[in-house]
Amino acid sequence: MPRAAVLERYYATYYDGHEREVTIANPAQLARRIVRTLPRAAFGERVRILDFGGGDGSVATAVAATSIAHGPARFAEIVVVDFAERPPRTSATIAVRHQSPEAPLDGTFDLVLASAVLEHIPELQRVLRMLYAHIGVRGFFYARTPYALPLVRVWPSFDLGYPAHVHDLGSGFWNRVGTTFGWQLETIASRPSPVAASLRADPLRAIAAALLKMPASLENRLSPRARRDRWWNLVGGWEVLLQRRA
Repeated sequence: MPRAAVLERYYATYYDGHEREVTIANPAQLARRIVRTLPRAAFGERVRILDFGGGDGSVATAVAATSIAHGPARFAEIVVVDFAERPPRTSATIAVRHQSPEAPLDGTFDLVLASAVLEHIPELQRVLRMLYAHIGVRGFFYARTPYALPLVRVWPSFDLGYPAHVHDLGSGFWNRVGTTFGWQLETIASRPSPVAASLRADPLRAIAAALLKMPASLENRLSPRARRDRWWNLVGGWEVLLQRRA
């Protein structure tokens, strides 16, 4: 496993040369997908969002803006945890502050986001337990992770991303995470992740990813909720939305 000091140096410059500090082509589209998946009236008038490994906080900010636009949320407080720290920014409806992973978190959150970050963390169990502890009762947890090992078995030359990616987390992991850790969680959604590539910037990759995900998306819709494993796993990534029951 890469050492913590190596990872800290790596991620301090992770977004250098990129206009937006996120790992998906369209953060607003991902935010709309998350909000559509949340139960109606998931939030009250004030919302606290933790964006763990969120870069510049674009995804959390878009989730907050979308939630406020559709109500009943009126104000959102966002805490972004990332090695690439930025100054706080505040508007009439959204306040965003950044802090390093070493700084302690205060209180619980209505929504914890861990989008394309958990695969980078050697001490995954410790971080997952920490994140779970900061989900408020009836609060939500969203994660998006690579699920590439099935692709490697078919195409051995497929890039796993190591050493940047040290975990590969798909349906088998996420559909058992509650029982594995003894957590009180309800699965709202567990499905192939959206295509991360832009159709305009990388059309071949975007089309190939969409075609690979189609059988899994169909299987996911037809499978009983109690069925934890999937037949079609050539999806490249997985996403999950969970709600803490107690």
